Amino acid sequence: MSTGGTNGMARHLLATNEPELAQLTPRLVAAVAKEIGVSPVPLDHKWPADIFEVVREFLACVAMNDLDRIGQPGSIFEQLGIESARGGVDVEQLATGIRVAVHRTQAQVHRAVLAGVNSEDPEAVLALLGRVVSAGEVVVAAARRGYAIAALVGDDEDDLLRRLANALIHGRRNAAELATAAWRGAESLACAIVISNDSAARIRRQSDRRVAYHPRERDVVLIHPIEAGRLATTLRPLLGDDTCAVGPAVPLTELPNSLDLAQRTLALAGPDRGPVFADDFLLELACSADGSVTQSLRRKHFADIDLLPDDQRSVLLSTLREWLLQWGHRPGIAETLGVHPQTVSGRINRLKDLLADDLEDPTVRAELLVLLTAEGAS
Repeated sequence: MSTGGTNGMARHLLATNEPELAQLTPRLVAAVAKEIGVSPVPLDHKWPADIFEVVREFLACVAMNDLDRIGQPGSIFEQLGIESARGGVDVEQLATGIRVAVHRTQAQVHRAVLAGVNSEDPEAVLALLGRVVSAGEVVVAAARRGYAIAALVGDDEDDLLRRLANALIHGRRNAAELATAAWRGAESLACAIVISNDSAARIRRQSDRRVAYHPRERDVVLIHPIEAGRLATTLRPLLGDDTCAVGPAVPLTELPNSLDLAQRTLALAGPDRGPVFADDFLLELACSADGSVTQSLRRKHFADIDLLPDDQRSVLLSTLREWLLQWGHRPGIAETLGVHPQTVSGRINRLKDLLADDLEDPTVRAELLVLLTAEGAS
């Protein structure tokens, strides 16, 4: 088969399998991390170089047989090297990780060839698989070049704060050393703030603390130190009306947890709500943490309620939620819902029928509140 024929095979594979990339990429990251012995960073933490785009760009360059594009200055592969250097990743570990990823990608391509196209020409298949390996070595070279570029930046304050944020977010071993250098060793707690680029710049200018920062594809993660014994909510005056999500104040070694909770809070609160704090959403975060538990509680308690028309179900569940929150205080429930106390009594009696009088069981009441809180957070 000609080179053009091999290109056609590669382009066909990319087009037919592209919808699966979003599912394949997290598995690739986890497998590579396990093989080289490092802790994987979840993709929803949005790496500085978008890993999904790295994989897609790699496959696109393979499909078009355009290895020069991989090695172009400023490519996403060079950026991967720059950010890895700033995050404290060893350059040889980076190269090893890329080669492991390429090997696994080659195996995936081979499976796709066997499953999706006419693979009777073994020379064409071998040419395509060899191209994957060749492209991988160009990626290694581009990443090494980016690593070298980052080394030329120096240790000025801005670069130090950026490297500190990368190290804290990725759990690097040099994080404590960088924190001592950036914060003079005086800080024991910090929180993660997910925020826009423009707002991040303002916060860094106006804060009376040195704020570490980690630029990502569409936003910035700020790492703001917090005084011992204080909550992240002490930053409200600084954040003003900026749309952002703030994780809880945690020890520096637990910063990835603060970032995870900030991002989950942002998903719960929705966009354009000003600053939102995980400390204000801890009940919702706890109740919605495990979807399988929520579904099991629904099947356990709401089998009959879920059979009702939507309008009836909504009215009863809103009443049940207030009944649980207000400890059955009918006047308060009626005022909150804007109905007569007798209406509340009627609804509660109906709920007792649907729940087989289990409302008197304290464990059931706790489970129902968890379920209704999770529903409100979804």
